[in-house]
Amino acid sequence: MRHFPKFPRRSVPLLLLILVGCSAGASDRSEQADEARRLLQVLDLQAGERVADVGAGDGDWLPPLVRRVGPEGQVFATEVTDALVADLQDFTEREELSTVTVLRGADQHTGLAADCCDAILLRMVYHHFTDPAAMRASLRDALRPGGRVAVVDIAPQKNWRTLEGVPERGGHGIAPDDLIAEMTADGFALESRHDRWNDDPDRFCVVFKKKPLP
Repeated sequence: MRHFPKFPRRSVPLLLLILVGCSAGASDRSEQADEARRLLQVLDLQAGERVADVGAGDGDWLPPLVRRVGPEGQVFATEVTDALVADLQDFTEREELSTVTVLRGADQHTGLAADCCDAILLRMVYHHFTDPAAMRASLRDALRPGGRVAVVDIAPQKNWRTLEGVPERGGHGIAPDDLIAEMTADGFALESRHDRWNDDPDRFCVVFKKKPLP
């Protein structure tokens, strides 16, 4: 018969907390991997293409983007403060993401050069824009003809913190219909809409394509 070590009675709750924490971490990683697969699918990314993660945050989505476009592709990551840019630089160096270029954006500009991207990802970023019209123009300029932009966002949450300087939309977030109306009125065509994104009833993903010039 196999004998297992006996833990002191007071250590059992700590052990349970460790086990629960490990389980939750594994679940989060699985959900993130599932979402990454869906993002790559809706963006229709191909090897050798150039893609940007605007408002890249901690850089969580950069590794799957890098793997999909391959060594011949290019990934841009943008943020709006020097500290966040420095954190992204550290992350890309630590993860050895040599095809990632980190850029400093601003409230009215993505920081991306004209015609530099085949696709752009905005994940939980659009509703933070203080000048959405200027940012839409910058997104449009950065995309090559026929380029795609995937916007993952959340319906307005009244109990979340108020964002200073952003348009009032009934809470922290934006309704999918409002997002679609703003984007399609400003140089983008609706490609697809995905409700209950990542099995969250309030989250959604909408994919747009840059319209050709008239």
